[in-house]
Amino acid sequence: MNEENKIECSTCSNKYTLGDLRRHCSNCFACTGCEIYICPNCDARIVVREGREMKRRNEEL
Repeated sequence: MNEENKIECSTCSNKYTLGDLRRHCSNCFACTGCEIYICPNCDARIVVREGREMKRRNEEL
């Protein structure tokens, strides 16, 4: 596997492919599209993509 296809844990500096990692999901009520994994070595969160900010719809009732 190429080095460019691996992501590095910022805590322990180990490198992994996405297929080797367990995905972290907090089951928020509205998926914001984040992509976060758990490092199998140190249990730190590896953030590949931050979630988008939720937008509120202003509607008058």
